[in-house]
Amino acid sequence: MNNKPKTKLLTISLLCCGSPDTTERCLKSLMPIREAIDSELQVVDTGCAPETRKIIEKYADEIFEFTWVNDFAKARNFQLDQANGKMFLYIDDDEWILDPKYIIEFFKQPDCTTYNCGGYFQRNYLDFEGKEYQDVEVMRMCRVDPDVCFKGKIHEYIYPGCGRTMFMDAQAGHFGYVYHSEEENVKHSLRNIPLLKEMMEEEPDELRWPYQLAQEYKAIKYNQELLDLCLETYKKTGKSKDDEKYKYRGSFACGVAIAMARLEMLDELLEFYKEVKDGDLVYPLPMAKLAFYAAKIYFIRDENDKCDAEIKYYFDTYDTVGQDRGLMFIQGGIFSNDTFNETNMNLMYCYAMTTGLRRGDYGPLVHYYRRIAWNSPVVRLNRGFIASLIQEASKVGYKKEIRDVLNKFFTTEGFRDLIEKMIDEVAPELDEEGLLNVKKAFNTTEGQKELDLFMDVRIMEREIANVEYWDSYRQLLGVLEAYAQLAVKWQRAHDNMYPSENASFTLAQETKLGCDINDFIESESKDVPKALSYLKDMVGRRPMLGNAIGELADMYGRKQMLQAAQQKDPAKFNEMYDLEEKVLQQIAELDAAGKNEEAVATYQQLIGILQASYGVDSLHI
Repeated sequence: MNNKPKTKLLTISLLCCGSPDTTERCLKSLMPIREAIDSELQVVDTGCAPETRKIIEKYADEIFEFTWVNDFAKARNFQLDQANGKMFLYIDDDEWILDPKYIIEFFKQPDCTTYNCGGYFQRNYLDFEGKEYQDVEVMRMCRVDPDVCFKGKIHEYIYPGCGRTMFMDAQAGHFGYVYHSEEENVKHSLRNIPLLKEMMEEEPDELRWPYQLAQEYKAIKYNQELLDLCLETYKKTGKSKDDEKYKYRGSFACGVAIAMARLEMLDELLEFYKEVKDGDLVYPLPMAKLAFYAAKIYFIRDENDKCDAEIKYYFDTYDTVGQDRGLMFIQGGIFSNDTFNETNMNLMYCYAMTTGLRRGDYGPLVHYYRRIAWNSPVVRLNRGFIASLIQEASKVGYKKEIRDVLNKFFTTEGFRDLIEKMIDEVAPELDEEGLLNVKKAFNTTEGQKELDLFMDVRIMEREIANVEYWDSYRQLLGVLEAYAQLAVKWQRAHDNMYPSENASFTLAQETKLGCDINDFIESESKDVPKALSYLKDMVGRRPMLGNAIGELADMYGRKQMLQAAQQKDPAKFNEMYDLEEKVLQQIAELDAAGKNEEAVATYQQLIGILQASYGVDSLHI
């Protein structure tokens, strides 16, 4: 209990036992607040290394020692008891304030001390590059009153966390939930889980602890445990419309959906969704998260009308709740805060556009493609949507509505690579007309020049794959040489479209095959072992050309065998070669005279002679 005279407006405080680098980053980010506001910076040392201690001493006004007792609330209460400020703001030592502007503005307001509690937004990065993140409200501020304290051995919270509340529009960066390995992730959660279970036993009616335990289970993919806990607690809340139960019930319902989706219990998930919807016992925000899962299932199953109904509910809820920060906070929770994040919104746009394409309606395509944040650092699109877009293009060719969407795939190099990858996956299902239509669909786009070449490669692959019989080794080799030249030409255009100083110039499989073909042609008459190694490298490069490459290998093997036979007995070989030409001429004359049976019999005799002499059907390779 803090009854000290208040000599400052604000106490900024942190518990510290972290690394020197993250600690200094945190402390340095607090300096603009410290300098702009009548404040103090207090640090509680819970076991710092000497290097970290030296850094703390550079920044802190006061440092206090605290022996760690495996209880965050006790450490925070000790921290709170030292405060000389009327207001108390705390931060974790692995966070840092990205921009202190709004925090400074808030504490410069004359009425800032009339607020009971508040906080800022913790920006939880999802990757070490900081490209993706989720902003989550965290309570990190309170007025220093005698009855204010912290509760909870882990995931501690301010109590009572009620009254006049202010969430400052500031973000604190945080990499605390990004791990270098799954083992590190699990180790972190297994530290927290026993403490949460202890608190559940101590306070069986407190919903906060199963709520936090569910978060730990989700993080380490303990999906069955997550399902059992959330389902049990969801039922435990009954049908009460008490605000607290209403809020927690939505989170547990979302936890059930997440677990069922991960366990592929799709029918059960839809049944649960209907039960929750009929019961009308959760807020619209978590209901929209459940609708997201339902839409995904209906989308996969091609139940388009049902999918559209869930999409409509989702977007209607976004219009009424998703753009209201206050409602998002009231209705949200750990499993529904991301309901309207950019990734989920993009997926729902994709579902809506795809169901439209499936019924021949371009309206959703025109309406929603503009809403996708194409220029964001990371954008996730549904692959089914892209495949449907390509398939539609294969039917109709150039269509402005499709062209406008395809043009967006040249916003970045990554999108360009994605559309090419998806075309490559869809191409084996398309006939030559379909491939030509896809090529036409890119007319007037930013990437038309490159995509023309890209599609020409696919079209040529289709043409080669459709050949049932090659007349000669030279004919096949000539066609493959033309393919190699086309593939290399496309690769050059591909690399030049997005030039980079640090370009890796990673070759596509078709280009690697083209290089192998060129190397084979260079060595096939000079260095047989090397030529054979290039043939080996060709295998599997492009599955559609597998038969042609296999035929090339067979023909080359026969060619080598016949060359050896010719060198061994040139006279006999030349005699047989001339004989084959004369017999083939006779067969042609028999065919011309309509004596087909005699022609076939003669041809069979010829093959028998050649097989007996050289093991081949023809000396004309």
